[in-house]
Amino acid sequence: MAGTGIDWRIEELDNRVLAKLDQFPEQIQARVRDAIAKLTNQLLHAVEAGEPSLLRPHTHAYVDQGRGKTGAWVRGRVRVLRDEAAGVNYGKIAGALEYGGPGKKRRGMVKVGAYRRHAGAVRAYERRQPRIQARRFLRGPAQAMRPRVVAALRAAIGEAWKGDKPTT
Repeated sequence: MAGTGIDWRIEELDNRVLAKLDQFPEQIQARVRDAIAKLTNQLLHAVEAGEPSLLRPHTHAYVDQGRGKTGAWVRGRVRVLRDEAAGVNYGKIAGALEYGGPGKKRRGMVKVGAYRRHAGAVRAYERRQPRIQARRFLRGPAQAMRPRVVAALRAAIGEAWKGDKPTT
């Protein structure tokens, strides 16, 4: 199959690395899926090492494969999920810690609207503006792994098609 000639390239976007192929046969899909699964598990361990212990049980790695309008695809993700039984969205907590709070752009007091809880009604009040420092426990390890991801994808595709060169 080495003489078939598949046109392929690897693109690096803001927070993604895309390997684009004009054909995606099963032989390459299997190699790419294996490479992505290995990299995703490495990313999961790096994320868990940097995140608060509260979030670790809710952090999971996924390798998805499917077929869309543009063709077949494989992707790896690390996500922090909600706990349905407890009703707590740990993804929101992770997002607040990952991206941080408003900081200097929005100063002053924050208005909190009136609400009810099991003990009774709470009147509207004001409180200090939160300033949460961004932790980057998700984006930091992913950014650090980017060169390894590109090299692993090049190797996985290149091994399947010896002699075929990427266009970019």
